[in-house]
Amino acid sequence: MKVYCPYCKKEVEYKIEKRDIKDFRGIEINTYENVAVCKECHQDLYVNEIEEKNNERIYELYREKAKIIKPQDIIDLREKYDISQRELTAILGFGKMTINRYERGGVPTKAQSDYIKLLIDNNDKFIEKVKEAHKNGRINDKTYGKIVSEELNVNISKEQIQDNIRRYLKLVLNRRPDIYNGYKVLDIEKIENIVSYIASKVKNLTITSLNKYLWYIDMLSFKQRSVAITGLTYQNQKFGPTIIDKKYDELSLLDDKYIREDIETENGNTTKIISNGNYDLNKISYAEKEIIDTIIKTLKNKTVTDISELSHKEEGWKKTKRFERISFDYAMDLNIIK
Repeated sequence: MKVYCPYCKKEVEYKIEKRDIKDFRGIEINTYENVAVCKECHQDLYVNEIEEKNNERIYELYREKAKIIKPQDIIDLREKYDISQRELTAILGFGKMTINRYERGGVPTKAQSDYIKLLIDNNDKFIEKVKEAHKNGRINDKTYGKIVSEELNVNISKEQIQDNIRRYLKLVLNRRPDIYNGYKVLDIEKIENIVSYIASKVKNLTITSLNKYLWYIDMLSFKQRSVAITGLTYQNQKFGPTIIDKKYDELSLLDDKYIREDIETENGNTTKIISNGNYDLNKISYAEKEIIDTIIKTLKNKTVTDISELSHKEEGWKKTKRFERISFDYAMDLNIIK
């Protein structure tokens, strides 16, 4: 291949020399670059394709070693708030084409990268920067309102939704202690921690099986201590005991301690419960944990169908009509644990 040589003032053939590069911007990277060298005057030549590949290799190593943000990180930040390159540049107070250059592959300094990463990872810090930019006239009211309003709405709506679900569950499930809730006042916080704990121990925990876990836990607790653990009321359903009026659906939507995952299968939809791993065992007494662990150990290696069939053998399910509440009196006849 030939390229123009400014020293020979003509097109010349060149050879490639590989040269070691120890560091870049003060960071040790230990790589190499390919350099085009004129075969006639032996001067270094600039070949765009070669330099682009050199930069790609060097930049990638530098980003990794120095923990520099990637172009996509900046793009994701803009898309999150639906803002342009110009708006983000104004918010950050950078030079006119800085964000454009970084998104096209340019490498920011370590200081700038750390600063942008801080704003990406910390919404509050970013909002502070937006307010500062608005106060100093770098962004207009429209940009300010779009970012701040959206962020507040996202945070408020999520908190409100979760709190509303908890209030709703307390309203419809809470009742005076009696034989149908195991003489236990409903405790939503404890239930959330128990569900998260069970999900952390049981692989592929489905919402169908979770109903049986909770029922067996409460029944065993009543059998041993004459009081349930959760305060939930259960009823007879086709596939076994479940939380009354199918309120397990609303319970599964609480996502502080666990999340639900809806999966479409050949046999229909399956809902799995996955622990966030942040359950608080201080909310559960030692005696309660022993009961919970007993039921987990008994059921964890069984299929959804196996667990359902086990529950069908229990007196509490057999002697209760469909949709009727299941009395904790049947805890004395529990078959799963003798």
